[in-house]
Amino acid sequence: MVLAVSLYTSRVILNALGVEDYGLYNVVGGVITMLGFLNTTMQATFQRYFNVAMGKGNEDEVKTLFKTALSVQLLLALVVVVLGETLGLWFLSNKLVIPDGRMAAAQILYQVTIVSFVIAVFKGPFGALIIAYEKMGIYAVFSVLESVLKLAMALIVGHYAGDRLILYSFLCFFLGFVDFLLYFVFCKVRIPTTSLGFNWEKGLLTKMLSFSTWSTIGTLAYTMKSQGLNIVLNLFFGTVVNAARGVAVQILHAVNTFINSFQTAFRPQLTKLYASGDYDAAMRLYYGATKLSYYLIFTISLPILLETPYILHIWLGDVVPEYASIFTRIILLTAFVSAFANPTSCIAYATGRIKKFSIVVSVFNLLIVPVAYLFLKLGFGPESAMIVSLVITILVQFIRLLVVADMTVMKVGDYIRSVVIPIIFYTALSLLFPLTLCRFLPEGWLRLILVLVVSVVSSLCFAWLVGLNKMEKTFVLSKIKSIKYFNRFIK
Repeated sequence: MVLAVSLYTSRVILNALGVEDYGLYNVVGGVITMLGFLNTTMQATFQRYFNVAMGKGNEDEVKTLFKTALSVQLLLALVVVVLGETLGLWFLSNKLVIPDGRMAAAQILYQVTIVSFVIAVFKGPFGALIIAYEKMGIYAVFSVLESVLKLAMALIVGHYAGDRLILYSFLCFFLGFVDFLLYFVFCKVRIPTTSLGFNWEKGLLTKMLSFSTWSTIGTLAYTMKSQGLNIVLNLFFGTVVNAARGVAVQILHAVNTFINSFQTAFRPQLTKLYASGDYDAAMRLYYGATKLSYYLIFTISLPILLETPYILHIWLGDVVPEYASIFTRIILLTAFVSAFANPTSCIAYATGRIKKFSIVVSVFNLLIVPVAYLFLKLGFGPESAMIVSLVITILVQFIRLLVVADMTVMKVGDYIRSVVIPIIFYTALSLLFPLTLCRFLPEGWLRLILVLVVSVVSSLCFAWLVGLNKMEKTFVLSKIKSIKYFNRFIK
């Protein structure tokens, strides 16, 4: 449901704003998406501290940590506002390629984006508390509500006679504020350790800032890579190509909806296992979570990859931006790597020693933008920037593994045997039948439906037959059986 509503909403917004304004929103308003990754990392940092305190059974410490987290977020918000109103505003006004007559709208959008980010910053500790207490079901409720509100926003914008881009930016701000209120109210009502206020205790604040600084460096590098590509594409090709990338990113976000809850769910368990010294169990969870993440994203993405041009035509009608198809395919392939990357980052965070991990990964992630710029400067097409991102992202995952192997008890050989080899067999077998259909059937509704059904069925079957070991199958069956208790999921 969330996937369908999200995709339909994107179509409505693209039609309402037009290709140029949609691209403008993605390159200027995309800052909030970029900084959202930063907030996610801070949330993971706080969740780790909460889980360690909970493992000691010390609720007072959790309350103190929550106040400290609010203090850290206040400092982060101040830094972002200062940088945004100086360097960021100068770059917007002097460097970005903005369509004629749209600079005023772009500046309003930019200011609303900064305020929206500040609100999202203060949501972080509340989200971390929900994850730490493993109340994962509430995310499903909030996700459905958010998707419905986004659709309502899109329909309102489509019927507005004034500047639709400005209206859309204010509606996005309103949605972010409502999202914050939902997290705030839930935590105050359902989680007793929610304690408002700030804690400026030097020792604890320094400790949390030190850990969060290294995690922030890693996420900043990732987000600079993401938004940096958007800016580089804008400098060379304008907002139309930004619109194409925006379409691809919307599909990616819709697909990620299915795996984000799963990856969020195993994070506190992994932290608790590693903090308790049960390293073997932590490694088994790490390997299993990586494989299940890959199988989920592969199952959902395969039919989209195979039928991208036809799906975009059905979805967007006659306003499919140029390069949207190739961008979508490349960005989904890049997302496959995230199935490996996110659990690997989680095991690194669980150790509490992330300085080396963050520095090494950040350096290589930051290479993406200058290398992409070089290729575009040499005259290559816009898709070359996305290919550069894919190749370097794969390289970075190999580097992550080597660093984590040095930090933990993990052995690269065990990882290859337990994760990589099963995934290779699974991928090869799952591709066989859908590719055959694409080879022999003409493009159209019949092929789309058959590819969709065969892709999902074959992906799930081969995941069970060759992708999971006995213990992982037992885990999956236990989760399936627990679905009948869905009505109790927010307890």
